[in-house]
Amino acid sequence: MIVSEVMTTQLVTVTPHDSLSHAASLLRQHQFHHLPVVRPIHRHETSNTWPVLEGLITSDDIDLAASVEAKNSSNGEQQPWKERRVAEVMNRSLVRVTPMTSVAAAAQILVGRGLNCLPVVEYEESVNAEQETETRTLLVGLLTRSDLLLELARTLGAFEPGMDIRIPLPMDDLTSLSKMLQVAATLHTKVLSVIVAPPKKGMPHVARIRLGTENPASLLVALQKAGISYSFADLQQEDFHA
Repeated sequence: MIVSEVMTTQLVTVTPHDSLSHAASLLRQHQFHHLPVVRPIHRHETSNTWPVLEGLITSDDIDLAASVEAKNSSNGEQQPWKERRVAEVMNRSLVRVTPMTSVAAAAQILVGRGLNCLPVVEYEESVNAEQETETRTLLVGLLTRSDLLLELARTLGAFEPGMDIRIPLPMDDLTSLSKMLQVAATLHTKVLSVIVAPPKKGMPHVARIRLGTENPASLLVALQKAGISYSFADLQQEDFHA
């Protein structure tokens, strides 16, 4: 899975020249924690504008600007934070990904660096007035932790009626899982997802299967007859039935 399949493309943005008051209003209105800062450009072949990524501004950046103003005001200095420009406080040094970056790699970056979002960009070469080639960084999306959690929930079938069962995989042997899927196919039991994640240290390897039914009685009976162990996902991992 790649970032373009998960990212948000309906973006709320600000420009470097917008006021912090405007940025703070957008953050409150949409209940966001961050806003991409872009510079709109026009392409000669189209009337549409394209956003060149300039930076990122967060609610923490604005809170810091407000606290600095409060401190300066106590010293007799006056510089209303609401009138300051976004360019004065935004973060210009950003970690970025492209639409073709794998979701696994993007998730690693988010967790490893303690980030809440990643700008998704494409690079375009253009020729400036001095006939020099320059590279523009066009913002095409935003990938947030919420996007990843929603995609995980969707992949697990959380938004469709059903139930989960676990199949133990002793010695990483997939035979039981293969047999279980064959039995499900024979009984026409819908399987929404199958996940075999790397096990945690000291834990047995288990396949998690999301069934598209809330009453899999016939499947469970068939699994017992076939000698395939299983458990329900809400039970302790060691409570397997055979």
